Amino acid sequence: MNNSAFASEYLTKAMRNLNNSKSAYEEGDLIDSLYYIYNVVEEISASLLGLYGFYYPYDHKAQMLNVIVNKVGEKEITLIRKLQLLEQRLYPIILVDESSLKDGSVVARNVEVKNLLQEVEDLFELANNVFDEFHH
Repeated sequence: MNNSAFASEYLTKAMRNLNNSKSAYEEGDLIDSLYYIYNVVEEISASLLGLYGFYYPYDHKAQMLNVIVNKVGEKEITLIRKLQLLEQRLYPIILVDESSLKDGSVVARNVEVKNLLQEVEDLFELANNVFDEFHH
């Protein structure tokens, strides 16, 4: 398998999820927006893993990025740490969303989701830069 093509496909999926997250946010669906944000983190993580020949078919891909930390530079390590922290913040929210006892307005506030969207947009841009630099 071509690692670069594999990684590129995951970045494309991340971009789609980012766009879906923005749409859900604009429509007032904060829970779905968070779900898509979580998927962006997963897809960017899968892309990074793929660049270095790793495939991890389960959740928590950001936590698996530790397997490549010794093979990457400072920019990539910064991206990895930010992805890991964001995944740790988002995953419990995704679990709460699965609960029949939750109230969506309690799980996420508009301003929090807006800030998370900006954060994940910045991470997506950084991931694209890392991908481009990997190929030069």
